[in-house]
Amino acid sequence: MTPTPEISAAAMPAGIPSTPLTGRYIAPDGSPLSGTVHFAPPSVLTLPGSDTFAATAAKVTLDAEGRFEVTLVATDAPGMSPSSWAYQVTEKLKGIPPRVYHILLPASSTPVDLADIAPVNPYTGNYLPVTGPQGAKGDKGDPGEVSLEQLDALEARVAPRPQEWTQAAPSNEWTISHSLPYRPLVSVYDTSGREIGGSVDYPSPTTVTVRFAYAETGSAVLH
Repeated sequence: MTPTPEISAAAMPAGIPSTPLTGRYIAPDGSPLSGTVHFAPPSVLTLPGSDTFAATAAKVTLDAEGRFEVTLVATDAPGMSPSSWAYQVTEKLKGIPPRVYHILLPASSTPVDLADIAPVNPYTGNYLPVTGPQGAKGDKGDPGEVSLEQLDALEARVAPRPQEWTQAAPSNEWTISHSLPYRPLVSVYDTSGREIGGSVDYPSPTTVTVRFAYAETGSAVLH
């Protein structure tokens, strides 16, 4: 793969607004860092008064002192298309995770230092939550005002009351309607109060069918 050539002041065609950019990278102890810095404009820039400028990322390599110098196309050149854009800067320094950010670079004949226009990253370290001692128990608050109707409605939603069904006419199939918000359990009793068995089916969310071998009368409890 052929490396992307560095853009220098001598390589910039005449008539294209540009800005010289400088920078220096050092470690906290002052020793110079090594690596590269990439400046990527949009994939294609159309410049006024010239042919289409197919722009790849400009790559600069830090020197022995951790410095670089490069001249780049200004981001505010009049008539340029696109008219609003920014360089994507990618720092690839030895021993440091890559950092990516964006900069605007207005036309200037005076060198601009990257440290003056690069955004400052907020601290993103790891935090360890520490639980402190439990505080004293507070005073008990006053009881709220709730009506009996509200309590009944709440109880009906949380724990619906069982519903009863009476079958007066003998039948070997009981069709029972209910309003419970779930598929209920069914207990069936004859007229003497003895629990009897039957085949239970749920044809709809609000209907239960109980079938017997013989016609029966009695009651059912849905709970």
